[in-house]
Amino acid sequence: MLPGHFLNKGFAVTVILSSEPETYKGDAKRNLDLLIRSKSNNCTAICSKQLTDEDIIEKISKADCLIDSLLGTGSKGAPRGEVGRLIKHCLNRAVVAFDIPSGIDPANGNIFDSCIRADMTVTFLAAKKGMCFSPAYDMCGTVVTADIGISPDKVLDGKETISSFGRKDISKLMPAISRNIHKGDRGGLLIVGGSINYRGAPLLAGLGALRSGAGLAVLAVPDFMVDSASILLPEAILVPLKTKGETVLPESVAEAIAPWKTRCGAAVVGPGLGRNQGAQFTVDWFWKNWNKPLLVDGDGLYFLSFKKYLPAFRANAVLTPHSGEAAALLGITPEDINRSRSEAAVSMSRAAGTILLKGMDTVVYSKGKEITIIKGGSPALAVPGSGDVLSGAAGALIASGMPVFDAVLAGAAAHAAAGALIEKRSGVRGTLAREIADALPFAFN
Repeated sequence: MLPGHFLNKGFAVTVILSSEPETYKGDAKRNLDLLIRSKSNNCTAICSKQLTDEDIIEKISKADCLIDSLLGTGSKGAPRGEVGRLIKHCLNRAVVAFDIPSGIDPANGNIFDSCIRADMTVTFLAAKKGMCFSPAYDMCGTVVTADIGISPDKVLDGKETISSFGRKDISKLMPAISRNIHKGDRGGLLIVGGSINYRGAPLLAGLGALRSGAGLAVLAVPDFMVDSASILLPEAILVPLKTKGETVLPESVAEAIAPWKTRCGAAVVGPGLGRNQGAQFTVDWFWKNWNKPLLVDGDGLYFLSFKKYLPAFRANAVLTPHSGEAAALLGITPEDINRSRSEAAVSMSRAAGTILLKGMDTVVYSKGKEITIIKGGSPALAVPGSGDVLSGAAGALIASGMPVFDAVLAGAAAHAAAGALIEKRSGVRGTLAREIADALPFAFN
């Protein structure tokens, strides 16, 4: 019983109950009765219904610290009644929340209008699923997991487990680099993209791949891009796709990439690809005919809408949408995606073996694996071309021979860490996507 422990330490304690004492049951009632029977001069217990707003404000203003134990993991819906009233009076105060900050949704990370912003949350057994996602994550402050003498495995449903993965975890997955390694040993990545209006996207994906250690970056782009692309990214190999007007000719795709199929261990399709018939044919061809790992991003995702055309499941495919693209895939709204990000990732796995749902709470999911959140990152990453760099980084690691799920985790974590490094160096404004790519070696190394 928390108040009793404080009293034993010599603290004065005021307990404001959100319900009448006679409504409490079980352990809560037994501990409340013990507190009342103690008749300590340092302890006051009173129901909030007996207090005016002014009374509550006065008591709160005299406290050195507030303990929020109003709601726990069993709570559902917005705080109402006396609970909602008490929460509103606890804003802008130093608060330690127990189990969860009252007013967050412990299932999905949403928050309600009445919500505690805690400086610290002491949660029991294990952090709750919703605490991992923004905006609830931002309301928890420092999170401390308290041992209650029971193993989480004995109580919690393993299906609901979420893991976190960050920069410090990257080295656990990365293979050692031999001193006599040859560039051919690093793996080759084929990147297919580019269009009249989006010429930079495949170049940024190529730069992300090379900065992540790819031994070969082959860019299959519309023929009108080749000359300028070779100047901007001379380290890449440029393969022209024949066009008519601004559209890639369907028959040119298989012909152009044929010489590179054996040298490229994976393909990224979609960065800047456009949304014309040639682009649609390209995505469809790769989905059906490219038998090596395939990462689809950007415009490539446009043609995989689940409402219009659910592609045949590919275990070695990766989809990397942001919330808007995921919403288009599933036929719902971006708000729906962000309310249930882990559920959205699982839904998209009907088409691909691995899903990378981008955002501040980036989620990686693969069938048979735990849902994993990429921790870290920075607002500095929210710039044009950032996702293209991420696709190139993840694609390079896949092409190197790493398991697809591990490669996506490491690529996403390195991308997040690169953003954090940039923020530390120069803040969150004015970042260029190429700077994110240039920071990747520091994140990996």
